[in-house]
Amino acid sequence: RLPGTHQRPTNSMILAVYIMGVATVLLSVWAACAFARQRGALPRALSAQLLGEAVIGVGTLAFAWGAHSGSLTHWSPEFQSALRVTMFAATSLTTAHLVFTIRNL
Repeated sequence: RLPGTHQRPTNSMILAVYIMGVATVLLSVWAACAFARQRGALPRALSAQLLGEAVIGVGTLAFAWGAHSGSLTHWSPEFQSALRVTMFAATSLTTAHLVFTIRNL
């Protein structure tokens, strides 16, 4: 249900969320590949950061799909926690890598 209402999201709203999510993940991967082709520590660090962003996007899409399809209730707490840890690890490690790379320039 939408907050403050008794309405459920429409299929077109859910489809729009999935389209935007997939497009965002693809954009992150495309940009990461573009940076990976360049020389230097900073482009590599930016590439890693963008791949970490893509991991978060994939995880967010997985949770959105699980909630929409009703399968989220069948996911074990361990699986959900592992997915969240993966998402948090991807963003924290790639952010730390980027910070250290910039400090060392």
